[in-house]
Amino acid sequence: MAVKRIWRIVAAGFSYLLFALGASLPAIVSIVLFIVPCSHQTRQNTTRASIRVLCRFYINLMQFLQLYRYRVQWRNDKDISGHLVIANHPMLIDALFVMAYLPNVCCIVKPALARNPFTQLTVRAAGFIVADDENLLAQACDAVGAGQNLLIFPEGTRNDFDTQLAFKRGAANIAVMAQCPILPVVFHCAPRMLQKGEKWYQLPAEQAQITMIIEPSLVVADCIDTDAPRTRQYRTLTQFLIEYYQRRLTA
Repeated sequence: MAVKRIWRIVAAGFSYLLFALGASLPAIVSIVLFIVPCSHQTRQNTTRASIRVLCRFYINLMQFLQLYRYRVQWRNDKDISGHLVIANHPMLIDALFVMAYLPNVCCIVKPALARNPFTQLTVRAAGFIVADDENLLAQACDAVGAGQNLLIFPEGTRNDFDTQLAFKRGAANIAVMAQCPILPVVFHCAPRMLQKGEKWYQLPAEQAQITMIIEPSLVVADCIDTDAPRTRQYRTLTQFLIEYYQRRLTA
């Protein structure tokens, strides 16, 4: 058991180091795309495709290194385009799973990433939205209106336990304003790992089992009364989504 634990700590350190190095690859792609004459759309699609490949490689590498086992369940049989993608947030790497498996994902990124010299070109080339932009809601609505899949974690940060689900209203605001379908992604992780406040080497005693479930799309009009005042729609939809996730996380 001690040997296995030591191996997993070494493997975790290796995978995080490799991720730090690999994260520069989209930046290199971005630099090339800014030099080579191409359209904005081509640059954006190519950058997002490179990010998707890198994310898939990385989560598979961590599985190969026996840091966890994961599986993906598709319960959605429709074309996933122009959706607001929401997910519960138990782990540090939740976004990597979403970007690895869903097409044309647009992220709302932290301002630090948009200003970091190593990531700002990637953020710009990928057409990601910066969280402190004063036009964030308008950009978000434009993104889903253009057929992109906008990823947002309604909790804003990793939770401390599965059913905490302190959803903020940002996701509901976008869904109501854009009148776009919502794609719920549900994460199960047992035992929990890579939680908020944990060091990279603080691994569970047993190999974690991660399941990502892509649920059927939700239509806003089927969830709430869209004739109600906007502010009430935001509150009601936020509560609806909290209860939706609570049912799936406790089933």
